Amino acid sequence: MKRGVTQYMIKLLIMSIPSYPNFKPLEREDKELFENYYFRRKIEISDHAFTNYYIWRKIDQPQLTIIAGCLCALVMGPDKRRHFMMPLGDGDVKEAGKICLEHTGSIIRADYHFKEAVGQNEQYEIVEDRDNFDYVYLTKDIAGLKGRNYDGKRNHINAFLKNNIYVYEKMEKKHIDACIELNDIWCESKKKESEGFPNLECEAEAARETLLNKDFLGLIGGVIIVNDKILAFSLGQKLTEDTAVIHIEKSDPAVRGAAQLINREFASNELANFTYINREQDMGHPGLRRAKMSYHPVELKKKYNIRMKNDG
Repeated sequence: MKRGVTQYMIKLLIMSIPSYPNFKPLEREDKELFENYYFRRKIEISDHAFTNYYIWRKIDQPQLTIIAGCLCALVMGPDKRRHFMMPLGDGDVKEAGKICLEHTGSIIRADYHFKEAVGQNEQYEIVEDRDNFDYVYLTKDIAGLKGRNYDGKRNHINAFLKNNIYVYEKMEKKHIDACIELNDIWCESKKKESEGFPNLECEAEAARETLLNKDFLGLIGGVIIVNDKILAFSLGQKLTEDTAVIHIEKSDPAVRGAAQLINREFASNELANFTYINREQDMGHPGLRRAKMSYHPVELKKKYNIRMKNDG
């Protein structure tokens, strides 16, 4: 017994995250301790799953610290400024938020519960971040595509089926290299779009990280195969007891209906036990917003940015 306790204490020391004002970079070894804080309360938005911190770490450069019993991550935002993400855990959330705001002047990607815990204060403002609202759908809607709302989706799939005989498979290690190649094809196509695509190189890197670390991150995936070639793939995981989140989904842009088919098949085969599917945000991209709205979400999960009023 004593030996077991000693080994556990050694493990905690190895995995330790420093207390504020000291920080450490997010690393692979932090997963268990990170999730220990994350799961102390129900979080329904996608941003704070360890997977998202990890696959975007080279871009966001997260630095971890403990403040008032909460796990806090300092990240590099798209504006090339440092911001705190929403503190995680069941510590003194209000105190943690206060110190975060004093340090950077901003907390981003906060959910409703954190916003309410922090409360109103004349020193800062709370602003809805529409570009980062999460899109939430009924799984049965995505898996079934029934009714007039989904006529267009079914038409795309039927066009695919007229020209292809496909196989759906659960993603395994043998599929990873081909999925990485498809991700590269997808990115090259998006470079040519007139609307462009936000953070395209970052998106490509995050997708690659997701694929290479699928098993470590505990992800489930699915692929569409035609003539031994992967034309689409999707990767996600459990977010809450009733909700799955899809982190990455790619299809060959030259093949009509591949995107709609992987969406349907992944929901039907891998996510059927979940009531809802969270497909994350549109990042303010007009094309993504149209695509996500076209699947008729049942809810948009709001997120908030909290800023000191004297912080530019």
